Order: sequence, then structure tokens, then C-alpha cells
Amino acid sequence: MNVKSEELQSSPSQVAPNAPVNPPNSRAAITPFAGVGLAAVVAGGMIAAAVAHAPTEPLVWLVAYLVLIVGVAQAALGVGQHRLADRRLSPAWLWAEFALYNLGNAGVIVGTLLDLTLLVDVGGVLLVVALIGFLLGSRGAGKGALRWLYRILIVLLLISVPVGLVLAQLQAG
Repeated sequence: MNVKSEELQSSPSQVAPNAPVNPPNSRAAITPFAGVGLAAVVAGGMIAAAVAHAPTEPLVWLVAYLVLIVGVAQAALGVGQHRLADRRLSPAWLWAEFALYNLGNAGVIVGTLLDLTLLVDVGGVLLVVALIGFLLGSRGAGKGALRWLYRILIVLLLISVPVGLVLAQLQAG
């Protein structure tokens, strides 16, 4: 390593010309997504254990939703965007995505459990806006397979939202 490289690595105000835009050690960009994602997986597992003796359809749905959508998908969206972004995203952008995604999920969960389809619909709209934000946040990414897996995840989630909204309406009506 030459002196110039050592100087760039030791100074937080300077960035090496070929350094990643969101270096792996900048955890602030992924911590909220990964943290809530992990908490949702744990909560889903705890609920599953608590209701295993007498599962009901709404609670089984809740467990699956918490684990897959609030948990795994959220962590994948946050970490994936961090790895793929062609620039450092502003904290406001990241917090807006985080808030929209989690408020949307809260609306879907509460609306579904209380049979409030309007709340499910509002939650679905918030999720779509958040997912578009994740897609825009990763634009310009040039990392082949990871980029396509990330976009496939977003497309699957974008397809699942209207399907879920239609199912909620059919169940209510």
C-alpha cells in the first residue's frame, strides 16, 4: 500500500477515487431495515410458537406476513439498495422509505386483522410508494446478478400488493 492510499483510508473526509459509494462499514444506511426485519422475523416466530396449539387463519397469515414481508423482504430491500446504489442516498430518502414501508405494513396488518379494508388499501398504496423509492434508490446500479435479483424482488412485491388488496376486498365483501 502506498502512502497516498494510507492517507485516504485514514481520513474520513477524503474518499478514494474507486471507493464504493456506500462502503460496507457505513451501517447507518441499513441498520433500520435490517433491525426491524430481524425483529419481525423473531416476532413472527414467537407468535407461531404461541399459537401452534390452536392456529387460526388470521394468525397464520400474520406470522407469514411478518416473517416474509416485514422481515425478510425489508432486510433484503434495505441491504440490497445499500449495495447497489450508485450514490450515497440522503438520510431523508432512507427514512422516507423506511417510514413508508413500515407504515404501509402496519396498515395492511391492522386493517387485515380488524377487517378494515380501507386501511389495508392505504397500507398497500404506501407500500407501492416505498417500493418505487427502493427501485429509484438503486437506479444506475451496475452489479449484474445482484441487481437483477433485487429488481425481481421489487417486481414480485409490486405484483403481490394489488393481489393482496383484491383478496382483502373479496374477503370483506
